[in-house]
Amino acid sequence: MRRHGSRSERGATSELEGAAAGELEADLGPGVAAACASAPGRITLVGEHVDYVGGRVACAAIDLTLAVAVRPSADRRWRVVSDGERVERDAPSMAGDIGDRVFAAASALARFGVLLLPLEIGVASGVPRAAGLSSSAALMTASLVAMLRLAGARLGADDLVAAALIGEREIVGVPCGDLDPLAIVHGRAGAVLLLDCSTGFRAMVPWPWPEVGLLVASSGEQHDVQGARYRARRGLAERACAALGVAGCQEIGERWGELPAELRAAGRHIASETRRTDAAVAVLESGDVERLGILMNESHESLRTDCGVSTSRLDEMTAAARRVPGCYGARLVGAGFGGSAMALVERRAAAGCAAAMAGISRPGAGTWLVEPSGGLAVTAPDVVTVGTEHDHDTTVRRGFGSV
Repeated sequence: MRRHGSRSERGATSELEGAAAGELEADLGPGVAAACASAPGRITLVGEHVDYVGGRVACAAIDLTLAVAVRPSADRRWRVVSDGERVERDAPSMAGDIGDRVFAAASALARFGVLLLPLEIGVASGVPRAAGLSSSAALMTASLVAMLRLAGARLGADDLVAAALIGEREIVGVPCGDLDPLAIVHGRAGAVLLLDCSTGFRAMVPWPWPEVGLLVASSGEQHDVQGARYRARRGLAERACAALGVAGCQEIGERWGELPAELRAAGRHIASETRRTDAAVAVLESGDVERLGILMNESHESLRTDCGVSTSRLDEMTAAARRVPGCYGARLVGAGFGGSAMALVERRAAAGCAAAMAGISRPGAGTWLVEPSGGLAVTAPDVVTVGTEHDHDTTVRRGFGSV
């Protein structure tokens, strides 16, 4: 099990940025000094598969990071190198490879008036790929920040989120919700970020249990990175809202029972999951860790039965974690269809819980005891500006939801 927070987060980030710059040097040879940036991964505590229908989410940026190094291309070819793999092309176009999100970031910035000449980009990641921890969004946002540094430009935090969503949705073509870039940009160290995706409201609540942590274990099954099954689940949720004549899942309540059979399970998930987020806000404030574990278990069950995004391996991993004394609850994390499981566990029991889940995951899959981490609005103030009242929220406001 890999523990985070045992050394300076900034020191670990600088090391990773050095590795990204080293990728450029090793593969493409020496060149001008690169501009570097890092972005964190993301976990969802409660509130999965509701951000795209105006639900409420409790999430956090985490201290697993991805770094990029960007420099001008001497021969005007666009290149990306990562783990010894290289892609290159004449223009920042999409080709279904590791270059897509990096090149999409450059194209998205052009819409904000930041025009870039061809670039060479090195990538070094501490966020496991396709593990449900938002490695794709980390790559997109880290690329945006590094390119801003290279260009000597700045964006507001909300514009940075917008640029990431343009890159992901319109250029790469994945129909993602708002959750990932919002968490990666607006997360705070030691706090859970609360998002109301119907209004854009954000708030923070401090993590109340120093003796309790979040343990993530990869299943070794790569999740639905390009969004085919995700797209189908989103379609069902949107159809459920449309059938009930509501703008989003917060308005459904118990009306999911009115839906036709093919939409009923999807409607029940999005209605109940957003209410679980409201309940999670209450238990984070009250410090009732056992209740939060129950909410996580309920979330997983809803994702398994109603949303249909779990796998038998993830089900077995969460069940194994719950049997470990000191584990309060466990659920899949991310969009599902593979990826990772996450346990709410006493730190003294984390090693045993990690071993229990690792015994079910595929060989070589990792486990990480993660911490809520600062997002890019905190870690990249030289290029990411803040200014709205939401950007400065640091504590939860009563009445976030009907708790």
